Amino acid sequence: MPAYKKITDLKVYVQELLNSGAPVCTAEKTARILACPGVPGKQVISWSVDAGGAAVKEKEAVVSTDASGHPDWIATKADASGSPVADCHAHLNQWIIGDSTFRRKYTAIPGQPDLYKPMGGPQRFVFLSEAIHIVQWGEEWNVDAGGYINITDPEDLYVISGRDFSDTYRVV
Repeated sequence: MPAYKKITDLKVYVQELLNSGAPVCTAEKTARILACPGVPGKQVISWSVDAGGAAVKEKEAVVSTDASGHPDWIATKADASGSPVADCHAHLNQWIIGDSTFRRKYTAIPGQPDLYKPMGGPQRFVFLSEAIHIVQWGEEWNVDAGGYINITDPEDLYVISGRDFSDTYRVV
């Protein structure tokens, strides 16, 4: 397992990456997901794999509700047929999305229960040449070298593994 560089301020780190000439790309989200409203209190573990194929626990999170009482959504990576995707360790690739964010970023696919497609346009990403550990939205994340940080909205920076990026986005 790689050593993860602890990042205490993601905005500062992103600026350092940009100042050092780290590669930036523009990509559109193309991958569909399976999703359903979560049950408050349910724990969800987001898994990835590192460059050597070892399992990486990216983060652990718990489904909560927003101020209006709407629960978070549990999203699961889906393949082209709409079936859940498991990695080589049989881990489903799942994560939690807040209700308002989910409704802003995804729309239902008619006739395909629980299957959603992304909405929105191109997004910008900076490449990670090192493994990092961050605390964001009250959750700890580990991302291996080869991952990315979404820098589209400086107030909503987030990380994504290289594998998940290539499965989810198309560089434009």
